Amino acid sequence: MVRLLHYSDIENLFDDAERAGRFAGRLRERDGEDALVVGTGDNTAPGVVSLAASGRQLLDFADAVGSVADTFGNHDFDYGPDATRGIVADSDLTWVSANTRDEDGDAFGADEGVVPWTIAEADGERVGLFGLTDPTTDSINPQAAALTFTDPYEAAAEAVEELRAEGVDYVVALSHLGGGDDELARRVDVDAILGGHVHSVRTEYVDGTLCTRPGVNGHEFVEVELGADD
Repeated sequence: MVRLLHYSDIENLFDDAERAGRFAGRLRERDGEDALVVGTGDNTAPGVVSLAASGRQLLDFADAVGSVADTFGNHDFDYGPDATRGIVADSDLTWVSANTRDEDGDAFGADEGVVPWTIAEADGERVGLFGLTDPTTDSINPQAAALTFTDPYEAAAEAVEELRAEGVDYVVALSHLGGGDDELARRVDVDAILGGHVHSVRTEYVDGTLCTRPGVNGHEFVEVELGADD
């Protein structure tokens, strides 16, 4: 059985160093060979520390907690696409995005290592992870105006098809769609949707698919057991 440790929208967490340390420590405590630590966007900005570090404070955090994958939220472009590319290039984790396009309409950050989906292994099982970003990001964040965000449901369907063909044990969406997670659950065959963007905590099923959100600023994370009876 694989456990997922899901954080998202930690944003201003880094402005409280003591709480950031406690949050990272608790994630490390729950981690193990049967676990995968993942984020679902808005983990580089905003915040005072983020302003000083241009979002790169996430790099130390992700290394400390052993994050394996993350996707882009709208705030992850607060310092412009080039700053985001730099964070990706210097990350040990894998950035996944199936619907983000660069200034030329190509897959964003491909040269730096962004992929539409990835496969991670834990406890002898393979988990396919793909990422989705709110398609209105280019309009709600001026720094992302040069980018485009394609239909997330079409991108998800393609990612799921490819991952199922790879024979993975589970397929999980790392989503920064917010309220769009419900539509995603209805339209694609995934085992879980780990969400963000909306700042309320959520753990519920939509059409038989588990949908989670851990809230904002690192007050909580969600632990999911894939393959559990309930």
